[in-house]
Amino acid sequence: MPYIHSTYFTIASILSFETDVTELKACIQKSPIDWEDVVRVASSHLIIPVIYIRLKSKGLLDSIPEDLVLYLEEINRLNLERNLQILEEVTTLSALLKAHNIDHVFLKGAAMLASGLYESISERMIGDIDILIAQHQIDQAFHLLNTAGYTKHYDFDYEVKHHRHYPRQASEHKLAAVELHTNVLKYNHHHLLDINDMLQTKEEINQINVPNNYFLNLHNILAWQINDDGYYYNHLSLKNSYDSLVLKLFNNKTLIESLAKTPVCAHYLALNKVLFPEYQLPPLKQHLERKQNDYRYAINHRNYLKTTYRLKRYYINIKDRVITFATNKSYRSHIFKNKLFKKK
Repeated sequence: MPYIHSTYFTIASILSFETDVTELKACIQKSPIDWEDVVRVASSHLIIPVIYIRLKSKGLLDSIPEDLVLYLEEINRLNLERNLQILEEVTTLSALLKAHNIDHVFLKGAAMLASGLYESISERMIGDIDILIAQHQIDQAFHLLNTAGYTKHYDFDYEVKHHRHYPRQASEHKLAAVELHTNVLKYNHHHLLDINDMLQTKEEINQINVPNNYFLNLHNILAWQINDDGYYYNHLSLKNSYDSLVLKLFNNKTLIESLAKTPVCAHYLALNKVLFPEYQLPPLKQHLERKQNDYRYAINHRNYLKTTYRLKRYYINIKDRVITFATNKSYRSHIFKNKLFKKK
């Protein structure tokens, strides 16, 4: 793998567990790397702490500018403090839900943090704490968190049909808000992940209920590809890609063969193969090779990447608003009410 093509390849080389460290060090010292751009991209992908931990693990901190090391150290320190508090909050929530026999499993970053999968607790940047709750117990769990102090609710200004989680709940005394899920994917993609199976096959690690490796991998992929429209944008979230590396997706041949049968998952594997040497995949179908080529061009030509992203985002926003307006009476009332208010 040629290490220095663009910022994305530089970052991927730092994140990869199969990088030849000697060769990477030589490339960093000899190649004119735009470290400001590395920070910009890493920040937008929420992986600044990972960059620091991986550079430190590879013994490469002395190969980058000193002021950059100080910056990375500070961000890593702040995220370590935050994650320690979030982990304490997860432990408290877990005990509360178990005490009331709520069938649940923690999701995404909270689950991976609780599972001790990272080299350092500081690696993963986490926003909300996501928890999947059995459908018949969701109201009980929501009220239970209210009584525990999560009394601030953040919701849409109109009724959202088939939404996958209840309103975000926050507490004045807690760092992270909580989202209780009855599903984990957009409504028309529920069939791609069996939430009942996810609950039934959960594992208890450090007294926290988390999905097994299969569902951690699958949810990590689909959350980006479906919920965040990665499949539509033909783009990767390096945070999700790194989680796949940590979960050793590339080593699970059975899982990869299964994922390759689903178009959105096969697409995710194909794009990751562009950046990470860990992925040794069988020959790809022609349309996936085209997707790879387009992604490779985009990350090496950033103006093209930004322009196509903005155009696609504009299109999908308009499309979603039109569909919601046509199918959701509550949304129409919200629009008309705001329009009248603005006229007044």
